Amino acid sequence: MKNSSLFILVFSLIFLIGCSAIKDLISGGEVPDVSSYDTDSAKDQVLSSVTASVSYGYASSENGAAIQGNNLESESLSQIDSLKEKLLTDGSVKINPAEAYLIDYLRPKQNPDTLFLANLYFETGKKGIPITFQYQVKKDDQIFFEFENQKSRKIKKIEIIEGGESRFNHTNLKKKKIIKGSLTIQSDNMMTINVLKNGFFKSVVKMKIRKLSKPQSYSIEMVKDTLIETRIVIEEVVDTLFAKVEDKKYSLSPRLDITHTSRIDFPIEVKKVENLIGWGYWLGLNREDLEKYKTLAEADEESEPLISFIKSELNINQENIYLPQSENPDVYFNLRKLVTDTPSLNTQSNYGYFISEPSSQAQKAKIYLANKSKLYEHNISLLVVAVNLEHSQKEIEKEFYTEIPSLKLTLIP
Repeated sequence: MKNSSLFILVFSLIFLIGCSAIKDLISGGEVPDVSSYDTDSAKDQVLSSVTASVSYGYASSENGAAIQGNNLESESLSQIDSLKEKLLTDGSVKINPAEAYLIDYLRPKQNPDTLFLANLYFETGKKGIPITFQYQVKKDDQIFFEFENQKSRKIKKIEIIEGGESRFNHTNLKKKKIIKGSLTIQSDNMMTINVLKNGFFKSVVKMKIRKLSKPQSYSIEMVKDTLIETRIVIEEVVDTLFAKVEDKKYSLSPRLDITHTSRIDFPIEVKKVENLIGWGYWLGLNREDLEKYKTLAEADEESEPLISFIKSELNINQENIYLPQSENPDVYFNLRKLVTDTPSLNTQSNYGYFISEPSSQAQKAKIYLANKSKLYEHNISLLVVAVNLEHSQKEIEKEFYTEIPSLKLTLIP
């Protein structure tokens, strides 16, 4: 019997030690033991402390968000203060339509608060010496007043003056009597209150002065401002170029001069010109025609007369330019066009401008000349100008116009 009892005691001890070890392995740390507390309130206290420690992390994150929100709110308040100052200084302010909610914070109150100018007790003077109070008021302010004689038998006079005009006058206010009233200010002015007491003794007056300002009128409208911005951009520029490709002199001998030729033919040719759009020529059949051409050149040293004529045909020049027409009865002249290029409006027999076709060949025309005179030599002059386009990229300053919409809040006087 004793051996059995000893065995049970040893087994129980081993079982308790094993359970304790397993408990430590499972929990991985300390666990509050609520079984040792006798009352429910004590248990609740321990459980509350555990809950508080678990909730601490969540509360900390919320506090961080609140702090950030406060910073944003502070920035908004600073913006509102700045806009209010501008509105009061300039009389108007413009707001981004995306921030239209700011209007609610900026526009004047339509139900203004009543402002106490005075709420006090004061001693009167004596022997007719008045006590005076002054207040700055504005047009359409409503003034509410109340006076009560607290002490003496009577007060001689209570008067309210706006500027230089008496707006209220009450005499002989008796003891413990109250007078009330109101008035509307007629213009921006100084309001003066005079209280007059005769006799040798002072009195005490209770005075209340309230002011209700007229609501500030305002307007809100959508306006658009034009922003002009100058930028440097790269644009493709097309220039029209004029190049003299031929400037030749020919001589036609008289028919009786068998040592020299009295007949000649030659082409008008424009070679290797990229983006060719046209060509022009002038042919002088005698010395006098060449002198006339030179006179035109001297009148405008910056431009060749043939080039000036071509520019007028292309409407680059406003005024029409004409070249000397050449006629010589002693010279046979014939121009045979070899291409289908179109002549301009003012093309003549001895000069003109032709608009080139895209696939036009280099030889444009052929000129045939013959001296009919048996005795006289004749000098011939030929000028040929090619016209082409040159494409290039240039940096230029360009103005860009952008319309920026905004809400305009304006105070109306």
